[in-house]
Amino acid sequence: MSEVTLNVETRTGLGTGAVKKLRRQNKIPGIFYFHGSKNLPFVVDRAELHSVWGHESGLLEIIFDSKTHKKCVVRDIQFDPVKGTPIHIDLMGIKMTEKLRVNVHIQLNGTPDGVKNAGGVLQHTIRELEVECLPTDIPDSIEVDVTELGIGDSIHVSDIMVENVTVLTDPSTVIATVSAPRVIAEQEVVEEEGEEEAQPEVISQKTEDTE
Repeated sequence: MSEVTLNVETRTGLGTGAVKKLRRQNKIPGIFYFHGSKNLPFVVDRAELHSVWGHESGLLEIIFDSKTHKKCVVRDIQFDPVKGTPIHIDLMGIKMTEKLRVNVHIQLNGTPDGVKNAGGVLQHTIRELEVECLPTDIPDSIEVDVTELGIGDSIHVSDIMVENVTVLTDPSTVIATVSAPRVIAEQEVVEEEGEEEAQPEVISQKTEDTE
């Protein structure tokens, strides 16, 4: 597990007006909270925050005003619904000896046999797993090998084993599956419909009445 350092400044200006002013200066407001302690408002440069991308589930060392060091994880990042830019971040302080729950990104590796040799389509059903572990055991990502998957094969959460990590996501959840090519699937539907329509024709013969 890699660790990222994030430099922030204590934030004194609160309220909507102060927050809007900060964002115009390319600064993102945030809150650092820790169980049993007072919440600490802070502000971080947008450029500095880029170091967190792809590391949302990992361990962070946050440095307040270039002097106070604290260990934490990202609890939430809010984004502007139109621009897609970050507008707020929540960081949760941690104890290195206590387990915590985090969501870890799933990385699919390889090309499934059913895709390479049968034209199938790989479907990545879920992108994260909820896990519980010590802060030092948080994986950067959970890698899943999909090379052996054929048409109709799936990998479930129950297939995942990570050392020193307890996976909390429902074991029956499908992580990835390989479905049949769309053209073949559509052809099967057409053939089934054709079979239904191809019923034996009943021929009735009209007999002439004799006088």
